[in-house]
Formats: sequence, structure tokens, C-alpha cells
Amino acid sequence: MVGNNDDLQLFRDAHLLDDMTPKQVSILAAAIDVFAENGYANSSTKEIARRAGVAEGNIFSTFTNKRGLLHAIIDPVRESLFPRAMDELVKYKLATKYATLREFLDNIIRDRIDYLRNNQKVIKIFVAELFYDQSLRRQFVKKFPVAYWLQFDRQFIHLKHLGQLVNWNNREIGAVMSGIIGEVFFGYLFFGQPLSDKTVQNTINTLVDVLTPHEA
Repeated sequence: MVGNNDDLQLFRDAHLLDDMTPKQVSILAAAIDVFAENGYANSSTKEIARRAGVAEGNIFSTFTNKRGLLHAIIDPVRESLFPRAMDELVKYKLATKYATLREFLDNIIRDRIDYLRNNQKVIKIFVAELFYDQSLRRQFVKKFPVAYWLQFDRQFIHLKHLGQLVNWNNREIGAVMSGIIGEVFFGYLFFGQPLSDKTVQNTINTLVDVLTPHEA
């Protein structure tokens, strides 16, 4: 039987489990464990049922099939949980005007690192599906709130005005940030690389070095 699964906290906070029976919650928790460990293609409903401590038929009666169970995990992430996380980032982190580039990067990166650590398995399942499902990728991009992009633009303009940020095109700055931070995230999710405080600090230091204006 699956124990107290912290990876369901996202679903609990959004009240997405309120109408589920304990058995259905156990199935969902077991599916998150199995999909995250083995990948969707290498997972079976038999193993999920065993982990959940239920008969395999319980999965089919509630979620129809393995694909339906996967969508019970990733659809709320796309439709509700991810947009909600972006809204919180915009309101509580991106709305602040930072005095230095390091302060900006430290706040944004540590916030996202904490979110990744707390929801590792669910994010791993969702990101893996993004690679294989072009339609899901398009829907995912559409769910980014406009305020997210606007606030990053404002932050970049503000930091450039302070002389803290290189005078590159904002999209180029965003691409550099995404590339360096994304490498750390993917290494942690899929290759077992550590996400230690030292790794986080090294990532921040690298971005500060790359994005700080340097005199010719």
C-alpha cells in the first residue's frame, strides 16, 4: 500500500482530491511513483495496482486505462497547477524590483528550485510527456500567463537601467537563463545529478558572470 505521498500535495492544495475516494487517491499516488521511476512506456497497471494495494480492475473502472491514468496526473498540471504556480511567481517574486542582478537571480532560481524539489515526481512525468506530445507542448506554452513574460521584460529593463545586466535583446537573455537553469533541472530529474546548495550557488554564479556587463 502506498504511504503518505508528498507528491500529491499539489493536488491537495488545489482541492483536486476532494471528490476522490481513498482507493482512487492511492491509485493516483502509486501511478506517480511508478511512472516517475520507470517512465510511462515501461510501467504497467498491474504494478500500479500492486503498489496501491487494489485490484487491477479498480484502475480500469475509474481511469479507463493506463493512458487515462496518465492524463489524470498531467491534465491538472497543464490546466491548473502550472498556471497557478506561474501566477504565484509573478505576484510574489517577479513583482519585486531587485537592486542587483545577483539578488534577482537568487530569488527566482531558489524559488523554482524549491518548487522542483517539492514536486519532483509529478514534474518529471509531465516534462517527459512534453518531449513526446507536440499537442501537449503547444497547450503548455499557451498556459503561460502574459504577466509572466511582461514581468521578466520589466525586470530586465530595470536591471539594464541600473547597469546590472548586459544590453542584449531580452529574448536572448531569457534563452541564456533557460538554457543554464534547464540543464540543472534536467540533470536532477532524469540523470540523478545532485541539486545541492552548492549546485544552486554555482548556477547563480555562472549566470551572474555571463549576464553582468563587462567593459571592453
